[in-house]
Amino acid sequence: MTVKIADLDKDIKAKIIAEREKDYGDYQHNFIMLAEMFTIILADILKKRIKPHQVGQLMMALKLYRSTRNFKADNYTDLSIYNKMTKEIHKKEVAKKDKV
Repeated sequence: MTVKIADLDKDIKAKIIAEREKDYGDYQHNFIMLAEMFTIILADILKKRIKPHQVGQLMMALKLYRSTRNFKADNYTDLSIYNKMTKEIHKKEVAKKDKV
């Protein structure tokens, strides 16, 4: 049996997401809540509300920035996981917008 690296990577990310959801809950719901919180915090300087996929983009920016400070493999793993999550959320947002 041959195992592809891409399949292993996918499995590892899925397990990490599942573990984090046990601790923190559904990431899509969390991104919605964080979008609301970020919008409230930044209300005086924003012209629009922050969207859930933009929360993911902000989280990726944080992880990318951290990776410039020093090497920690977890930052790169988290970056790729946030990328996956953000892609799924953004795709749903676009599909929902196209239906309206």
